[in-house]
Amino acid sequence: MPAMLRALVACGLLAAAPALAQDPPPPVSSGEAAGVIDFVEGNAMIEAKGGAARLGRVGDAVYPADTVTTFAAAELHLKMADGAYLSVRENTKLTITEYVANGGDDDRSLIDLARGAFRSITGWIGRRNPRNYEVRTPIVTIGVRGTDHEPTYLLPGDPRGEPGAYDKVNEGRTVMRSDRGAVEVTPNRAGFFHADRSQAPRVLPSVPTFFRPARNEQRFQQRAQASVRTLDVQRQQRNQAFRKSPTSQPSKPGAKKDSFSERLAEKKAAFQKQRDEKKAEHQKGFRKGFEKKAEKKH
Repeated sequence: MPAMLRALVACGLLAAAPALAQDPPPPVSSGEAAGVIDFVEGNAMIEAKGGAARLGRVGDAVYPADTVTTFAAAELHLKMADGAYLSVRENTKLTITEYVANGGDDDRSLIDLARGAFRSITGWIGRRNPRNYEVRTPIVTIGVRGTDHEPTYLLPGDPRGEPGAYDKVNEGRTVMRSDRGAVEVTPNRAGFFHADRSQAPRVLPSVPTFFRPARNEQRFQQRAQASVRTLDVQRQQRNQAFRKSPTSQPSKPGAKKDSFSERLAEKKAAFQKQRDEKKAEHQKGFRKGFEKKAEKKH
């Protein structure tokens, strides 16, 4: 199904769905899930990498490679596996490209923002492993230092402002990196990189007016702050669950090599054992033959 037609069909389904706002869902328990939908108002769609689209519903899991799309007047909140919270604004499209949250040093988060805006209050990845957290737009990459920030990417023709990548920082710090340079953004400031890439990213003299609270901002902020207060506990529980899981696999490239080395060592040990057994059997047969020859001589 062509992308445009699929989107129209999805819009038709979404329009018939009531806004969903329920009590908080259970913690992110699936080792494969990147997060769960905590709140939905308006029309939102979750699309898997293979193209299968589903309606965004409270309590449903979202997975790495899923794309989240919100339509006009919509808002969607995600509780992520590392305790982070995302508030996806209206008319936004983002992809949870990569999300690993097993409570280890190799945990990482990579989100690609194709258009629109979201607010991110980071969990243990952004606070403990900031180098492993990135938000990418088509023209700039945003890194954090333990942060509450609002990445935004406006396409040409958007009435809200100049086309390009923005990032407003509420707490912590972010760094906007591009092929023209980088800039650090501090609290209560906003960075900007124009879509024409004619100049390096810069900090704006004032925060653009389109950075304003969404309708359910207070709910989002309360939930996110409650999650942040228990990050250490959540991380410990997540790590324990991961270690107990029979299907847990190392996610780090180096860890994969270690796992391969272990399997190779096991194969070598088994091969050596087989060789030793054959050698012992051969020696045993040789001794028997030697003994028989000795008996014949006597």
